[in-house]
Amino acid sequence: MRWLRLWAALLPCVTLLSDLAFAETQSLPSCARDCLTDLVPQSTCASNNQTCICTNAELIEEVDTCVTAKCTIKEALTAVNVTDTTCGASIRDRTSISVIVPAVGMSVTLVLIALRLYARLVVNKLNMEKDDWATVFLGLCAVPVNVGSIVLGKAGLGRDMWTLEFSNITRVFYFFYIQELLYITCVALVKICFLLFYLRIFPSDRMRLVIKISILVTICFGLTFLFGFAFQCSPVSYNWNGWDGEHTGSCVKTNSLVVAAAAFNIVLDIWVIAMPIPRVLTLQASLHTKLQVVFMFSVGFLITGVGIYRAVMLKLFATSTNPTWDNAPGGYWSVIEIDVGIFCLCMPAMRSLLGRLFPSFLELAWNSKSSASGGVPGLGA
Repeated sequence: MRWLRLWAALLPCVTLLSDLAFAETQSLPSCARDCLTDLVPQSTCASNNQTCICTNAELIEEVDTCVTAKCTIKEALTAVNVTDTTCGASIRDRTSISVIVPAVGMSVTLVLIALRLYARLVVNKLNMEKDDWATVFLGLCAVPVNVGSIVLGKAGLGRDMWTLEFSNITRVFYFFYIQELLYITCVALVKICFLLFYLRIFPSDRMRLVIKISILVTICFGLTFLFGFAFQCSPVSYNWNGWDGEHTGSCVKTNSLVVAAAAFNIVLDIWVIAMPIPRVLTLQASLHTKLQVVFMFSVGFLITGVGIYRAVMLKLFATSTNPTWDNAPGGYWSVIEIDVGIFCLCMPAMRSLLGRLFPSFLELAWNSKSSASGGVPGLGA
């Protein structure tokens, strides 16, 4: 596979050639042992100088090329694991982030959605609107995304690939594939929830037409990339078992698909979040009120910021030589992006709820002409 060139393929190039029996006891694959046998005598390192063998950059590169040519992917991973251990390389592990971040995020978002419903149904005694139902559905979709991230962390996302059992590597790729589909669904739903909220609070026919067109574009975005990620490899199972080089299949240029999805997602985020701001600035209300409302909408740009950072984290998605380590940040930043989106969606309801608890601090003094001039009635209700 293109991502298994194994840049470190014997970073710790190991075992003393004067004692090949030692390599045998460590289960060093014969193909890697043959590479060492051939190449170490040709290097500047003595066969009994383990420190030199482990740190000689030129020798490491030559053994890397040899192992890539002679060993299977599983043999190469085993060789790296054995030689890492022999040379005393440190064990890297950031799986805890992939577990803690979604666990906290899921707890917070579920509480926020519950408070949003409480504010609407109990505090304001209003009926559920389309954006409320859409947010509830988004919350239901966000739960498996957060749980999936926890499962990925438990399976080994956040550890070097050669330290994992082969079954766990397959498990990581399988759940990462599922996460891709859930991620696209959720980010599209976040935008649709915002747009449905705008559709409820803006009475202008012109504005409502723009919102409806934006909803249609967002649905097309979601369906297009959902289909693209679902069938990026043929057969579909090649998404999670193609890593070992033992299965037949093919994939599209995955990096191009990831970059395209991220770019469209960021552009749509900016459009959706910025859309209501010019309208708010035309309201017949005090400057203080306008700034409060603009700030509330502008917090949504947090989603854009997180989306951009996530795109940066996924730049090595399909070309990484160590995907279970390199793709960990992109995995949990995808979860953060969705959870931040839910937080922003619940902000108007939180303003309404806190306004009841602390009216002198959060009350928005709308001008009586706001509604007549195309204001935003019911904001936060």
